Amino acid sequence: MSRRTQFRLLVALTIVWAAWTGWSLLGRATPYELRVLDDLGAPVASAVADIEGSQVGTSGSDGRIQMEWNRSSVVIEVSAPGHIARMLTVAEPPEGVLDVVLKARVLRGRVIDSNGQAVDNAVIMTNPAPGASDGEGRFDIRGAEPGEIAVEKPAWLSATFTWDGGPGEVLVELAPFTVRAVHISGLAVGERLEEFIALARNTELNALMIDLKDDRGRVWYNTKNPTALEVGAGQNSYDLNAVATAARDEDLYLIGRLVVFSDEMAAWAKPSMAVWDSAANAPFDLNGQFFLDPTDPEARQYGLDLAAEACSMGVDEIQFDYVRFPDTISEFARYDVVLEEQVRLSTIPSFLREAVALLHPMGCAVGADVFGFLTTDLSDGYIGQRWEDIAQIVDVVSPMVYPSHYESEWFGYEVPNDYPGQVVFRALEDGMERLPRNVVVRPWLQDFGYEPSEVRAQIASAEGFGLGWMLWNELSEVTTDALRPVE
Repeated sequence: MSRRTQFRLLVALTIVWAAWTGWSLLGRATPYELRVLDDLGAPVASAVADIEGSQVGTSGSDGRIQMEWNRSSVVIEVSAPGHIARMLTVAEPPEGVLDVVLKARVLRGRVIDSNGQAVDNAVIMTNPAPGASDGEGRFDIRGAEPGEIAVEKPAWLSATFTWDGGPGEVLVELAPFTVRAVHISGLAVGERLEEFIALARNTELNALMIDLKDDRGRVWYNTKNPTALEVGAGQNSYDLNAVATAARDEDLYLIGRLVVFSDEMAAWAKPSMAVWDSAANAPFDLNGQFFLDPTDPEARQYGLDLAAEACSMGVDEIQFDYVRFPDTISEFARYDVVLEEQVRLSTIPSFLREAVALLHPMGCAVGADVFGFLTTDLSDGYIGQRWEDIAQIVDVVSPMVYPSHYESEWFGYEVPNDYPGQVVFRALEDGMERLPRNVVVRPWLQDFGYEPSEVRAQIASAEGFGLGWMLWNELSEVTTDALRPVE
């Protein structure tokens, strides 16, 4: 055989070998795909393929990685966050798609409080995506990454634990944040903030409870809300960003009280939003108090927009007050619809559910103030505030258990106002027994018309249930002698 023939034969054999192995004289390789799936058959995004320590591709949302075959045998490591990595040896050119199955890591556990009660809606901050506890406090998160993991819930103290990625259940204990605060009116925030910060430094107080919007409709902070500005509600008494900064500097929890539907200013300036008295052809007057219509979309949105603005400016918790229908509802024609219990019981809870959906992603807790007698009364008080319904939705429910507001013979007392500690205890006892879930209960206590010992008796009753509290005085004239000094 001549040398020319030998050379031609060598070239032919080389071409055949190259075709079989995926290599060519021109340097081209045979393309193929890795498709990365989890053990349930779902595509795995962000999976990485490595060959000899070098990354050669990353999967998209479809789990596919574009690869090239250019050698006789290759060892590929495929890994993905939250999954167990896998090594595979490919000895010949794949035809089309090569499936790789990665087993997902699964983090299982339960969130409870110190009494062993389930804590729902706690967020387990896993990578690459968080999970949440269900109504029994349980969580089951596929694709979680090992490491230190935080557990958070609005109005509760956060907790952390370390997970090694192995099987078994983790038990996580959370504790509610026990707030001790006094009411600071919008005017007082602007004129006396340092006084209240000093009070918190020197006493047991650990939070600032400030008025964002009051029951006349005045918006006290530096709002840019167009409706507030249109109706002339903006008072610009204080810079909310600055107040939030001051609270953070002092490690004080910041609660913003936002009155929703009691609003004289908006009711007159935008009567389309108001509860209307057809006979008088004017906003309904309830002893000088005027309400926005809780069923009106614009009135509802006004409250939600103010809440979102305040949350974005640094408030930790939005506390909705007057989130209800007017006390008296039978004297005006246009509003007869609220006499129907079904309307009342759907309107107020739906507003609070909207608030939770809006504010939780922004990082704010949601609270609601309710009439104190509703901890005992099984009805909604004809205002849309049934205790179980409100407590099922919000992070914090705050009954206004002012002894002076209970009529004669409540809890067996001829004059309930004469028994502040006992009335608060009985009201809270009834409410705690009727809770539908593990929710933070933080009562409003009466700080007017009482001596320091009588204010302290109410505090002692609340703390007997392990609860925080807020002292209400409309003018923010605090009975400081009722407060314990700082420890």
